Amino acid sequence: MPYCWKCKAPYAAMKKMPGFHDTCDTCHHYWHSCCNCRHFTGYPTARCLLPNTDAVHDFEGANFCDEFKLAETTPDQRNAPDPGDARKRWNDLFKD
Repeated sequence: MPYCWKCKAPYAAMKKMPGFHDTCDTCHHYWHSCCNCRHFTGYPTARCLLPNTDAVHDFEGANFCDEFKLAETTPDQRNAPDPGDARKRWNDLFKD
């Protein structure tokens, strides 16, 4: 289920993609923004994973990107490191 990047409120209109000017009922931030897109890496890198998109300077504001896809997670969850990954990489260093 998609959640607002700002207040973590669930997206109520599940059957449709948000319009360019649709806002969260709870915090009134735009749904159609980089921070709510599945292609956004989140902070601290803050960039789009798609190579041919236009540069955006306000990741939190509304945008008109044709590639926008509503993310199923918040940017915090997308960037959360998996503790198992670090341990596996460490152990892989010492394998024969």
